[in-house]
Amino acid sequence: MKKKTIISIIIVLILVITAGYFACNYYTKKGENNTPVSENNNPESYTKQYSVSGTGDLESKFIEYQTKLEEAVKAYKEGGEKPNPDYFIEKARYAQYLKHNDWAKEILNDVFNYYENSSPAWNNLAKIAEEEKDYVKANEYYQKMIDSFGEEQYWSYYYYICSNYMYLGDKAKTEECYAKYKSLGGSDGQIEDYLR
Repeated sequence: MKKKTIISIIIVLILVITAGYFACNYYTKKGENNTPVSENNNPESYTKQYSVSGTGDLESKFIEYQTKLEEAVKAYKEGGEKPNPDYFIEKARYAQYLKHNDWAKEILNDVFNYYENSSPAWNNLAKIAEEEKDYVKANEYYQKMIDSFGEEQYWSYYYYICSNYMYLGDKAKTEECYAKYKSLGGSDGQIEDYLR
């Protein structure tokens, strides 16, 4: 039993490291016409100003990325490159640190006004949904990543989908998901114990 637990922990760590690697290194997959995806195509509406109080490190970093993003949007409106997706991700991260998940979700969704797909935005939205115990929504975001970027690179996210079905108490969907995850090379003792 100990050996099985250790192997499960190692597999989970490998999955987390792999997910982090892809989230950091595969930011976006551009749309065909390389234009913002928003229906109204109005870049002025793509960023929202948030007001933070305090002068701590978290507040300073949030303001730093808010400023970088505003400058990037302004440059884009003047004919420059699309804003760096890192600015959205980092601004959202600091919003979360400041306990503003609602802001973080809005900021992460703003990415899609410029890019058709963004694995870090979907991953972070999924993590926020999980934190809020909205496992159905989290699974939607994970599935978008898999559908957009392919099972070959993102198959490990089936682990999170299976786990979320397990937390929801949906044994049938957990079993269906786990069969797919296992067929792609995954394995998890905790999910297997749940399915027994």
